[in-house]
Order: sequence, then structure tokens, then C-alpha cells
Amino acid sequence: MPVAAAEPLERPPSVLVIDDDPLACVVVRRALQGLAHEFRTAGDIRSGVEQLEARPPDLVVLDNVLPDGLGIEALARIHVLAPTVPVLFVTARGSGSTAIEAMKLCAFDYLPKPLDPTRLRAQVDRALSLRRLVQTGPAGATAPSDRLRAPSSVLVGECPAMQNVFKAIGKVAMQDVTVLVRGEHGAGKESVAREVHRHSSRSSGPLVKAPCRGLEDARQEEDLFGADGGAAGRFATASGGTLVLQEVGGLSLPLQSRLLSALREGCYEPAGGGAERPVECRVVAITSEDLESKARAGLFRSDLYYYLSSFIVALPPLRQRPGDLPLLVQHTLDKLLPIARAFGVESPRVSEEAMRALAGHVWPGNIDELESVLKRALVEQKGNLLLGAELFGVAQGPVNATPADGSSARFTTDWSAFAELRIQSGADTLHADAIAEMEKKLFTRVLAHTGGNQAQAARLLGITRASLRKKLRQYGVLARPAAE
Repeated sequence: MPVAAAEPLERPPSVLVIDDDPLACVVVRRALQGLAHEFRTAGDIRSGVEQLEARPPDLVVLDNVLPDGLGIEALARIHVLAPTVPVLFVTARGSGSTAIEAMKLCAFDYLPKPLDPTRLRAQVDRALSLRRLVQTGPAGATAPSDRLRAPSSVLVGECPAMQNVFKAIGKVAMQDVTVLVRGEHGAGKESVAREVHRHSSRSSGPLVKAPCRGLEDARQEEDLFGADGGAAGRFATASGGTLVLQEVGGLSLPLQSRLLSALREGCYEPAGGGAERPVECRVVAITSEDLESKARAGLFRSDLYYYLSSFIVALPPLRQRPGDLPLLVQHTLDKLLPIARAFGVESPRVSEEAMRALAGHVWPGNIDELESVLKRALVEQKGNLLLGAELFGVAQGPVNATPADGSSARFTTDWSAFAELRIQSGADTLHADAIAEMEKKLFTRVLAHTGGNQAQAARLLGITRASLRKKLRQYGVLARPAAE
């Protein structure tokens, strides 16, 4: 049964840290000086729960990997015992699933190790401020399952932007509301939709994908809503589960109206008419377009945009996640193990040279492009150690590097290999990717010529300096500083 609620905070609060790492406890204690009048520690789940039952604190800082179990399981128990006590969940190297589960189980926040004292103190201060507003908790609470597993996630990342993605999924997964997932092509939007489904109350139901571009209106309408007396549409097929609307911005305005009506009213008519059918699925819409700009231009219904964007998960592009690259490379190589094993390779890894080449690439195709590059390297090199020379094809190296001899060789692209990688990956943005690659290399080459002088580079290119800066930010190209 739940323990007695802690008294309202008319005194400096108490903090309980459940962590078997003495150094982590010291970091927390120092970070919280002046915020807490009492600081207690427990080295395992059992003693931590005993302390919480005997005298509930005002805040719990909970590690995940503990000697007698996982903190994610302790979190479920703590929430039942003391539902009004905020919990800051921390871990050294958790998967996306761990973060999502923590937020689903009502953790106040999820913080990666090593802990940032400034961020920790800010979050503790915020948690305690909200705690002061809570006088009493609910009379009872529904206990989560006795043992929650955090299966391997299709999403990985440790950068702050990805931690925010995991938190957002954890917050919205159990809420049966429409979600809009935004991000560039190849960034992993469908993986986010899959995680929302997997962590929702509909996880035992089907996960159905519905492409929203490439079909004529009549066929698109039947594909989504079915036809009276004909095949069931994707809304019906997804009954009891989740419907993923792929590139929802590709729907025509009349079909946007049909979609909005179905979502608002909770029912729809099949194409061509017939008896109404209920919407019995959760909808996750994904887009690589700026729907807000399309709405302002009259190309996308603003009311549909507002309906879809009630909860947004924004996925960062790979170029904004440089610190995640080694983790993503290993995750991708693990995913590609069946290919590696076909060549007798059990533990493929990349050389330091290859990692430098990967780190120097801008990745216009994001995660999909990374997988294609590593897949090709596995097929062509057929060894445990992948070398950098053949990762991108002939004469393609890091885009932000200037060749020692001043030549343009490092700024060239093997367009045959470039196209082949994307064709093999099934990409549908080859034209846009090629333009981005050309512009990226062109701007890099011109900036190398001007020594990083953006004003001079803009004049050579025949564009405004503002346009050049926007492109440099878009492609992640760093100009060397120069006096202008």
C-alpha cells in the first residue's frame, strides 16, 4: 500500500539517492548544496525502498543498474508506494527504451551519466517547486506490471536532442492521442512511430503503414478508407493498433479534408459511400516537410495541421548528433550482422581512419545513408575491420577538410556510387540528395578558396551572404574564420 505522503515543504527538503556508485552520490550531494537539509543514500533497491517506506523523502534520485536489480523496476514500485514523490532517473548508458519506460512510469525526468551538476540542480529545483504544490496524492494507484522489461530499442542516442525524443515518446505513448513526428528523410521517423506503438496500450494490435503520396486521389482514398463492398482500407486494417501516415503532407487538399473529418468525428465513410465505420486505431503522422509553411501557403489545411500537431516529436538529423556517431555505427553494424556472417565475420568494426571519414561526412541521407555506407563496406571489404578508403567510393573524403596540396580531389564525389547507395536503400529523395551533395561540396570548395571569407564566397557564388549562411547551417559545413 502507498506510504504516507510527505509533509508539505515548509522546511528544506530531503533527498534520497539510490546509487551504488559513491562518486555519483558525492556529485549529487555537492550539486544540491543549499537545496536539501537532509541527504540520504542507499546502495541497492532493497535498502532504498526500506528507507522510502520508513520515511518518505521529498525527492528520489534513482540509478538504473543496481546490485539487486534494475532501477526501472524500482521506479514502478516507488511510484506505487509514494506517488507524489518526484523521481529523477539516471543511468550511465541506457537505451532509448529505458528512457521511454522511465517517462511512462512517471519519472520526473531522465538524466544521463555523467551527471551535469548544473542541469541536475536545475531539475531538482524544478521538481521540488512542483512538489510544493502537491498537498496529497491519490488514495491509491494502479500498480504497473510486477516486472517491466526494456527490450532493445530501434532508436539509440545519448545526445540531449535524442534524450528529449525518448522523453517525448515516454510521455505520449500511453496517451491515446494523435502524434506528429517531424524530421528529415532517413532520420528515423518510422522508428519513432514504431516506439510510440510498442510502448502504448495498443502494442498488441497491428502497426500499419499508409503511404500518403504517389497514388492518385481515388486510389489513395480507397487505400485509406476502403470501398463499400470492397477491400478494407488501412484505417480498418489498423483497428486496435496504430496507423502510421507516411509523409502526410503528400495528401491532396480533398483527402486532407476527409482525414480531418475522420479524426475529428471518430468515424468515416468508405470511398464511394456506404455505412459509416468507426476509427478504432491511433494515428501517428510523419513528415519531412515544413507543414506549417505549407499551411501558410495554402497547400496544407491549417486546421488539419493544428489537429496533428497537438503533440510533436522532432527528430534531429544525423549531422546535429556528432557525439552519437560511434554509438550509431556500432548499432548499425549489430543490425547488419547477418550480412557480415555470410562472409565469416562475427564482430565487424570500423578503423580509426574510417571513423574519421564518417565523422567528416555531412550525411544528407541521415541514418539510412549511414546504414547503406556500412552495408556496402561489409559487402566489399569482407573483413572484421572496415577501412576508410572504400567507405564512400573513389576519391570521396571528409567534406570539411582541405587537401594539403590545395587540389580539389577531396571535394569530388563518385556520383555513380552516390546514386547506387541510395537506389539500393530504396530512397525516394535521390534528386534532392544529389543537389544537397553538390551544393555542400561547392560551398566547401569555394570557402576553401576564400580562406573562410563568407562575403567573398557569396560574391563568387552569386548569392547573398544570408543565403550562404543558411546553406552552411543546413549542411553543417564549417567555414574557417577569416578577417572580412
